[in-house]
Amino acid sequence: MKNLLVSVAVLSLIGGCSDKGADQDGDGKITAEEVAQEMNQVELEPGEWENTVEIVDVKVEGLPDGVPATAMDGMKGKVTTSKSCITPEQAENPGAEFFAAQKETNCEVKKFDMSGGAVSSEMSCTNMGGAPGNMTMAMDGQYGPSSYDMTMNMKGGASGMKMNISAKSSGKRIGDCPAG
Repeated sequence: MKNLLVSVAVLSLIGGCSDKGADQDGDGKITAEEVAQEMNQVELEPGEWENTVEIVDVKVEGLPDGVPATAMDGMKGKVTTSKSCITPEQAENPGAEFFAAQKETNCEVKKFDMSGGAVSSEMSCTNMGGAPGNMTMAMDGQYGPSSYDMTMNMKGGASGMKMNISAKSSGKRIGDCPAG
């Protein structure tokens, strides 16, 4: 779950915008290629970035027998901070990594709107990472070349269990990439 949240946060970091939105061909379906084209329009600063994800709330219904209702409460308030290096090449073509990652998932982008430094997106995924079930993710926030701040809501379920996770994600460029 932590990796999923960090992945969503990184995707939000490297977004872009255009007058038409992500659905460039107007067919009502947003492809990974169209999102990648959008992402390549952002002015992203290369360097070392610090990314933080905080789990704000977790609600689970239909836990298997024997699992306490409070089993997921330990996730609430959990903060994960990581650092990553964005190379000049990645900053110039951020959509390439997104496109490659989309080939490995069963996700459909439902909405991808970025303009004036604001972002709002939704995607729906099935059987992520081989796990059964469906998940929808919605994200709203602000972004710029050297920082971002987002709220995320993920809803999913499988085998009678339903989960709703709310999180905050932020990131900022903190300097040059370390040598080596």
